[in-house]
Amino acid sequence: MRRLALVLVAFALAGCSDVVAGEPRAASTAVNLLPTELQITAAVGNPLNTFGFRPFIGGPEIMPDGFRNDDASPIRCIGVTETMARITYDGAEILEAARQSYFSLSPGVGVSGADAAVVRFGSESAARDRFETFVAEWTDCKGRSVVKRLRGTTGADVNAVIDGVIADGALLTATVTTRQGDGPESHYVRAVGVRDATVVEVALAVARAGDQSTVQAAAVARAMLDKA
Repeated sequence: MRRLALVLVAFALAGCSDVVAGEPRAASTAVNLLPTELQITAAVGNPLNTFGFRPFIGGPEIMPDGFRNDDASPIRCIGVTETMARITYDGAEILEAARQSYFSLSPGVGVSGADAAVVRFGSESAARDRFETFVAEWTDCKGRSVVKRLRGTTGADVNAVIDGVIADGALLTATVTTRQGDGPESHYVRAVGVRDATVVEVALAVARAGDQSTVQAAAVARAMLDKA
């Protein structure tokens, strides 16, 4: 189960101590847009499972809030490296939100874990404005390194290098390579999409970041948007 614990840290953002793990108000529409195990498996090309972990459902209170001000530098780039970071939605007209993590315990798979998140806004213009903000921020962050100081942990900071930022209509993708101290590199692919009054976010933990993994992340995002 050690591998599952590592994936949980990476993708459920267990290092962010402010995550709410209760049962907030229902967000039935948002949660229905999360991919099923079959849908995310088809998109990434290898099995991914929830292993019985239930999605977080509610509003802004379910968004991980582990990075503020001096917790990361530059803080404006934290949204590229973290799924559904609460700071990236500050001031937004949010109606409901949901997020779910998926895992694989099989060694050698191309995609070992994933996060999927849905945010529904009060209007289409609010969702589009937030997406356009993401496009501007991610484009500006391309090629930059984000230093993340994890609360309640000891040891070296996490360095996250952002690359491969591509804005294609209503879809935005990027690659992130992280390393803590002298430890091994970890590779992630991010995707954000918008349709109507909904924004979706995807993060994949991949063996190797590249064109194929970017296509896989985009496929997960499209599968979610197709249900909006």
